[in-house]
Amino acid sequence: MNKRKKNILLVCIYMIMLLLCFFIVLLIQKLNSPHVEKGGGSKAPIESTVVPYTEEEPETEDNAVAGESTGKEEDAQVEGHRASAVQPEMTWEEPEEKVKPYVPPVIVIASDVHYFSPELTDYGEAFGELEKRDDGKVVRYIPQIMDAFTDQMEKKKPTAVILSGDLTLNGEKKGHEALAEKLTALEEKGVKVLVIPGNHDINNHAAASYFGKEKEPVQEASAKDFYDIYRRFGYDQARSLDQNSLSYVYELDEKNWLLMVDSAQYEPYNKVGGRIKEETLGWMKTQLEEAKKLGVTVVVIAHHNLLKESILYPQDCTLENSGEVVSLLESFRVPLYISGHLHLQKTKTYRREPGEKGADYHISEVVANSFAISPNQYGVLNWTGDNRLVYTTEQTDVEDWGKKTGTMDENLLHFNGYAEKSLKDVVYEQVSSQIKNLPNEQIEQMAMLYGDLNRDYCAGKPIDAKEIKSTAAYRLWQRNLPDSRLFAQIDEILRDTSSDHNTWEGTTQETKEDDSNENDCE
Repeated sequence: MNKRKKNILLVCIYMIMLLLCFFIVLLIQKLNSPHVEKGGGSKAPIESTVVPYTEEEPETEDNAVAGESTGKEEDAQVEGHRASAVQPEMTWEEPEEKVKPYVPPVIVIASDVHYFSPELTDYGEAFGELEKRDDGKVVRYIPQIMDAFTDQMEKKKPTAVILSGDLTLNGEKKGHEALAEKLTALEEKGVKVLVIPGNHDINNHAAASYFGKEKEPVQEASAKDFYDIYRRFGYDQARSLDQNSLSYVYELDEKNWLLMVDSAQYEPYNKVGGRIKEETLGWMKTQLEEAKKLGVTVVVIAHHNLLKESILYPQDCTLENSGEVVSLLESFRVPLYISGHLHLQKTKTYRREPGEKGADYHISEVVANSFAISPNQYGVLNWTGDNRLVYTTEQTDVEDWGKKTGTMDENLLHFNGYAEKSLKDVVYEQVSSQIKNLPNEQIEQMAMLYGDLNRDYCAGKPIDAKEIKSTAAYRLWQRNLPDSRLFAQIDEILRDTSSDHNTWEGTTQETKEDDSNENDCE
């Protein structure tokens, strides 16, 4: 009995040993076969797939042992993995950066905004007197016009929006601060804003408030105030700041700079006329030399006019040292000078006087009319892909803005007609008050003609002089007041408006002396 139990125990031991050997064989096969993930998906073999196999590995004892333990089927699996690993040699290359195509810049120019803060008036009797004595600016609605303008700029997304001087009505510090808030909101929507001062903006003793019947002085902005209020609008981003004025250079892009020039005279108080300081001219020359070395095109923007643009307004508009400035800019082939101040839309190319010596290149000027006067327009300057500059004008759509904001003010909902009528009414009242001893019907016709001519003159529209001279109203002027200053002004307007001044085209390349501009003034 004991012997039988002993035999059974031996059989169990042998069986356990056989099972153990079997599991050892399975384990060896497992170690020499591809790993299998959960779910049945095969992992990649451990061998590198980057460096190709060029010849078979030499057989070693270890390989032979492994081959014997895995059998022929295992050998076939290994060979299959080796075959799949043979690939063309791979080399690492830096990914090519996609070069964005060059997009030429676009700038918008709004001049002579003459912003007036609602905090400074109740729009009463004193404010009404201000409007009557003015030149047709829609002062009471300037905040709304600016809101409509910034709404359009948010959609248009120009490279930069430029306010080229006379930012406020008469340099009121509160007016500057209120305007800066609107410009900040525009920048926060992704539109860059640049500013320079005009003759109304700094040390202007005419800064006032209008409440009831009273006009009272208010704090005017100093040059430091101007810089502190507007430093984020060009000055902080400037490539170079002039230490003698509020001028600076702004890099529009890698190919184009804007030379933002302070042409106003405000020390110790403001003057109407403009002049560029000698020190500033030296700084300008340095900037133009640098631009020339870098192959950069420079467009100059200032408040006062470079050229004699208007027959009607010959005083205090053109720079006092315009000849010196023209000579400097032409020596560097500057293609365009943009200004404001005149409250007229004008274009002109410089021409030397007969016998005058000078460069064979002639600079052009575009004068942007007042943003505050009907038709409340702004300029758009496009750089094209073929080295051209194209300037056009667009009207601020106050009516559309009024509808979107849900205003109930009929003047805003029908703003174009309201602004034009305001301009004509102011001029009509001023002219008719100067005509004496004539029937009211004749005074009305004469004043209306003057108002219509002034409207088109401000807007830069062409006027057919022959057609005007054939009207009954013109003949009334001719018959009743032939030697008057007002009639002489009508003649000057007719001589000055034969062309449309709302468009201009030029080139960033050299211009030959015989090139002409259809918008030249006589």
